[in-house]
Amino acid sequence: MAEKDTPAEPSGPLDEGADESADALDRVRGRASELTSRIGRLAGEIADSEERVARTYEDSARLRPHAADRLRGAAQDARDFAARERDQSRRLLGPEESDDSDDRGGP
Repeated sequence: MAEKDTPAEPSGPLDEGADESADALDRVRGRASELTSRIGRLAGEIADSEERVARTYEDSARLRPHAADRLRGAAQDARDFAARERDQSRRLLGPEESDDSDDRGGP
């Protein structure tokens, strides 16, 4: 008669494996939270940079009237991108933690 396949006996108490799994899950969740915060902060920094780029385009448009339309269009694209990044930052960090600095603005 063939023997039945039976699972191997655990080497330690059942609670020990559950505790290890819970600890590992806590570590993973903590790391995920850290990374989410970091990405949120970086999105805010990118938004600030894009606002500066937009201001540079606007300044260039005043100095180069022959290219003003193109430069103002690029400035608007940069501001639109900044707004998307700022929204992403708010989603990841929450409104109270996101960096809503006043580094935005027009000419």
